[in-house]
Amino acid sequence: MSSVLPVTPHANGATSTATVAPLDSAAPPAPPAVVELDAATIRSAMWRHFITLQWSWNYERMQALGYCFSMLPIINKVYQTKEERIAAMKRHLVFYNTNPQVGSPPIFGATVALEAQRQGAVVDSLKIGLMGPMAGIGDTVQAILFRPIVAVLAASLALAGSGVGPLIMVASGLFWTFLQIPLFRFGYRRGIGVAQEVAQGGMVSRITDLATIVGMIVIGGFIPSILAKVTTPLQFSQTETVNGETHPVQVALQSTLDQILPYMIPVLLVGLAYWLMRRFHLSAVWVLIALTVIGFGLGAVGVL
Repeated sequence: MSSVLPVTPHANGATSTATVAPLDSAAPPAPPAVVELDAATIRSAMWRHFITLQWSWNYERMQALGYCFSMLPIINKVYQTKEERIAAMKRHLVFYNTNPQVGSPPIFGATVALEAQRQGAVVDSLKIGLMGPMAGIGDTVQAILFRPIVAVLAASLALAGSGVGPLIMVASGLFWTFLQIPLFRFGYRRGIGVAQEVAQGGMVSRITDLATIVGMIVIGGFIPSILAKVTTPLQFSQTETVNGETHPVQVALQSTLDQILPYMIPVLLVGLAYWLMRRFHLSAVWVLIALTVIGFGLGAVGVL
């Protein structure tokens, strides 16, 4: 209820009244308190994310269940009531899918920092807005640029009989595993700033273009070493005149091709694969099948 103060006379004969705010009006609710997360809780969530994000991958929500499981230590620490915890878990059970080793760690780190501030709505926007761009960055850097180059290098060493090849692949896996730690810490420190830095300035397109150019150059440089054994045994006859006498001579077609362009057949095969992908929009699997059929066919008739 509200109360009115008594009428107050003024010198000019006017009167005024003052109204007091209702006695039963409630004060606006205080903003939720920021929860200080201890190092053990943060480490627990971080390692859960690194190890279990992909364990429950499915076609409905993809990485959502693993993401929610990784957030449980944070949810249990920040929220005290059952209803709050259920609401937080439901937020992290929505569809989620991005690159697990490069894209997801900074997103997860930022999510942990924002959950500690009880910024649920911001968390939802952050995940939805970042999982696409970070998937583009992670898949480009890891799957398109880094992994093929390392695999080609390791395979070349293995074909040469070196035991370093398998060790390179193992070291590559360890590198991507432990790279997640600084990426998570970066996301945790920057919080919402991660979204602004990635979404602005065309970072995704620049990284994609750079990775594509470098990857094509490096893979092109490995063509001779990987396909060096793709040669032709064909020979043709020609005559040579020595001291007035004519002699038949067998000339290897491969040596003639090497004089024109070394590794011409491997280069032509790569060009054929590229043409099949661009002209018929075939996937890499179908191109490999086509090249296998062509190789067996030409080998059977003695061309390769």
